[in-house]
Amino acid sequence: MNIFENLGEAIKETIENTVEKVNEININKSSDIKNEEVELAQKLNAIEEFSVDRFEGDIAVLENRKTGKIEEIEKNKLPNGIKEGDILQKIKGKYNIDKVKTQEVKNNIKDKMNKIWEQG
Repeated sequence: MNIFENLGEAIKETIENTVEKVNEININKSSDIKNEEVELAQKLNAIEEFSVDRFEGDIAVLENRKTGKIEEIEKNKLPNGIKEGDILQKIKGKYNIDKVKTQEVKNNIKDKMNKIWEQG
């Protein structure tokens, strides 16, 4: 690896760490879930995670990441700005976009696709 590749990796890592910290700060701005509720739910293992699969009109189709069960919910009951592929946390019936987990999943998919193209 030459010096430019090392520098590029260092810059990339710094940017990713900065984005992750910003996302952690903003994680609850998309809903009315309080930080204390998130912390308690984490301790009690009471957070359900969903992937936003698609939208069908005013309905969001969500997939439970643990069970694979599909749920449909009215879009207006979800945080503003929600997109396909976002990861949602459900705590006490309230939904929150988990921006950190969403980015992790996107990065994992991107890495897998790059590996497939490298092998081909």
